[in-house]
Amino acid sequence: MTTYDSPEAVYFDFLDTFNRRDAAGWAGVNAWPHARISAADPEETVHWRPATRIFHNVAEYTAAPIWDDLSASGWARSESAPPTIVQASDVKAHIAGGWTRFDADGRAIAANRIVYAAVRVDGSWRLQAQLKTDSFEAGADFSAQAEAARVAVESALQLLDARDVDAYAANLAYPFTLVGPPGVVMQIDSAAEMAAAMRSAGDDQLDAPPGSAVVVNCGYSGANVTFSVQRGGLREQALALVGRREAQWQILAISGI
Repeated sequence: MTTYDSPEAVYFDFLDTFNRRDAAGWAGVNAWPHARISAADPEETVHWRPATRIFHNVAEYTAAPIWDDLSASGWARSESAPPTIVQASDVKAHIAGGWTRFDADGRAIAANRIVYAAVRVDGSWRLQAQLKTDSFEAGADFSAQAEAARVAVESALQLLDARDVDAYAANLAYPFTLVGPPGVVMQIDSAAEMAAAMRSAGDDQLDAPPGSAVVVNCGYSGANVTFSVQRGGLREQALALVGRREAQWQILAISGI
């Protein structure tokens, strides 16, 4: 299995193996469990998979190869967007990036913007999760969507700062995905379950000073937003995938550093 010395190295090999149709290598960039979380509206045609998929091993991940379907759409290869590490620790990094798909004549036919949660496991960086806007269009003005997503995160943080865990949990979208330390991916199905989990973990004692939310990439119906909270006076970094659900912007997933 390939060893990756940096988050950027595993990020680029994700598409390099994909372009080679190397199923084993493509799965080999991942840490398990591995989550793909989409902000696309479930009713839109762009959303051709369940909004959240959590894969627990290579066999699950490679069970339904997608290359034939992509080729039928005109796809010939994909190209990585330049990666930007927006948050990082020694064992985890959030990489803002994405891809553009091209046909055999070199024409761009689709694009996406994503944040990849990379983790360091057994001496190698791997991808634990993909937080996908799944509604990106090159050249489009997403300033209004970005502001709506930022406000949604700041509003949720205000509830957290007020220690109103029940209201905070009710403000999220479900199923909700939590991407924790290396090897930890959880799906939470209800506000009651979320509030109970937060109290158990002591997250009902977090402080969330206003003004920390920053949009790092965005589409028509989704955005990735970095923010920070404080636990016992110590700053913790996190990132939220925000999606538009029935005209309301809500947090669908959080990945903590």
